[in-house]
Amino acid sequence: MINIRHALNEYLFNYGGHIGYSVKKEERRKGYAKEMLKLALEKCSDLGLKKVLLICDADNIASSKTIKACGGILENEVLEEDTLIQRYWIEL
Repeated sequence: MINIRHALNEYLFNYGGHIGYSVKKEERRKGYAKEMLKLALEKCSDLGLKKVLLICDADNIASSKTIKACGGILENEVLEEDTLIQRYWIEL
C-alpha cells in the first residue's frame, strides 16, 4: 500500500510527509518498498512536486534504509509524544 499526498497541511509537514507506504509482513525484505517508493517518486514528479518529505520512526531501520536508497536526506529528528521520528527530503 502506498499513499501520495499532493499537499501538506501542518500535521503532515511535521509528522506525515508526502508519501506513506506499508508492505505486508510476509512480503517484507523482498525489495517491494523500494520499488513502490521509486514509482511514487516518479508520480510525484509528474504531479509537479520538486521535492518530497518522507517521515519514519527512528527505530524503523528498514524504512530509513528504503528512504535513503531512494535519495532521502535526513533533515532532522523530532520527538512526537514518546516516539522519535526522522524527517527526510528527496529532491525530484
